[in-house]
Amino acid sequence: MLVKRYEPFNDIRKSFDLVNAIINSVNEQTTESNLVDFRPNVNTRETEEAYHIEVELPGVKKENVDIQVDGNVLTISGERNVREEVKDEDYHKVESRYGLFSRSFTLPEKVDVSNIEAKFTNGMLEVTIPKVKVDTSSKKIEIK
Repeated sequence: MLVKRYEPFNDIRKSFDLVNAIINSVNEQTTESNLVDFRPNVNTRETEEAYHIEVELPGVKKENVDIQVDGNVLTISGERNVREEVKDEDYHKVESRYGLFSRSFTLPEKVDVSNIEAKFTNGMLEVTIPKVKVDTSSKKIEIK
């Protein structure tokens, strides 16, 4: 009879291998569909006066971008159009992504929605969301 050493973590290791195989198969499927989806990179920052959202939109025209506020949700959407194909050139690999995009952000409670501004310069969209000014000065209240 052959004696085999008991390894308590073999079953756990096999479970992790199975989970990793499932995750890798999902990643392969989504990579193929991402070839036509464009998801712009976003940077967010906060100053004392406002919140700033910077969206990288290379190759997107200002006319193809839409900014909407619905309640406390700011949505930036649009489309990056496919470059016209040149018949004389043969592409061996295309890594550029095109298509519709939409990014939504939940706004904090104390923002001035009526004064939101947006600037589009050199493929970079900057949305400035001003904060509501709260009076923090102290004051003595007289009792009547």
